[in-house]
Amino acid sequence: MKIRILLLALCWLLAGTALAQSQPPLNANDWNFVLIPQLESQSGKGNNLSVTGLNHALRIGQQLNSLTAGRMNQVQQVYALTMAGDANNMATLESIEPYALLNNLGVSVQKLQPGDASAYNSPAWFAQQIVANQPRGTYILSMPADVLQQFVGSLSNSSVDLQGAHQYVVLSGRDQPFALSSYDDQTPDAKEYPLAPLRLRSACPQTPVEIHAKAPKDLRPYTAQSVYLVRHVEAHPSGNFENGNYVCQGQWRALGANARLLEKMRDRKPDYIFTSNPANIIGCSGTCSYIRPSLTVAPFAIQHDLPLTLAEFQWNDAADLAQSLFNRDSPYFRHAASGNSILVGWEHAHIEKAVKYLFTTIYQNPQAASQIPAWSFDDYDTVWELSTSKDGELTFKNTCEGIASASLPSTCPAFFQ
Repeated sequence: MKIRILLLALCWLLAGTALAQSQPPLNANDWNFVLIPQLESQSGKGNNLSVTGLNHALRIGQQLNSLTAGRMNQVQQVYALTMAGDANNMATLESIEPYALLNNLGVSVQKLQPGDASAYNSPAWFAQQIVANQPRGTYILSMPADVLQQFVGSLSNSSVDLQGAHQYVVLSGRDQPFALSSYDDQTPDAKEYPLAPLRLRSACPQTPVEIHAKAPKDLRPYTAQSVYLVRHVEAHPSGNFENGNYVCQGQWRALGANARLLEKMRDRKPDYIFTSNPANIIGCSGTCSYIRPSLTVAPFAIQHDLPLTLAEFQWNDAADLAQSLFNRDSPYFRHAASGNSILVGWEHAHIEKAVKYLFTTIYQNPQAASQIPAWSFDDYDTVWELSTSKDGELTFKNTCEGIASASLPSTCPAFFQ
């Protein structure tokens, strides 16, 4: 038995040594571009990672975290790049956000245009702009494989042959063309949804209320529809901190609350998952994208193999949020006139504003609007349900996931390599 234990320990030691040797050196005085190809993604109409891709992202996030440990002063920016023609692509962001989360970093989501290095905002142009205008250091980027090839070609005058889904690329050096290396991340494929078990509680933060309003004659409402609005998961490690991302407590909720959400939706998968566009800007002097509402509902979409529908308006536009969900004459988010179930991930203050606007302006019932409860700054648990009858009558109810923020660990869940 002792010999077996010693052999197992030796295997773990050798595996760790091999992994360390396979990781690139990141010289503090050099440019270092760590490029992660978009990980395994949904097929068909999906715009997210697959379950395998989500597992991969969680593990490579941990690996990149060990790569930059003790060198975080070198890390200048985390980017998620997609092409404008694939503007709803969530998979590149989902591929890199777990690393950013582990280091309390935001992510800059960039939509690039086709073309060579002379074309504005093309992948090659974008790469050269970083070198021309940003400080030397380490940049962590995720992008589709074809964009990665253009990025590499711009900075190294060479190409890379990506073998399978487990390679990442590093460009490094003092001057262009930068040296090109590729590495195997050595993460195992995992096809089961990652578990994040949560403790439940019985009481909800808000006192239950039910509010009704009849549809005005001039309104063309979406009928027989149920909309479930959830706030983004836990954020703000301190009161004034803002990077557009959530914190580790939020990752536990985002990964672990899916069964509770499905229960609140009466065990019916939603027809749509609607959320703010992660390319919207918030904080960080314009360098952080507002990614946490979309990434709050992304795990649900991934587990149930559903796409995310990204809003065409800004996250702080409460009026258009209300109109797009409940007024068939809205130019945004056109969907079936009747019978929809919709899960919405948004920011809580603008959920509250949107619902009050819905009752006051769209349903012309300010008295009903005055009964809408306030959504507390520290309440990440509440779920609001807004439903319409076949005649368009609107009903508001409030419930919760039943997961107290205080019960969530302050450290992120760990996933074995």
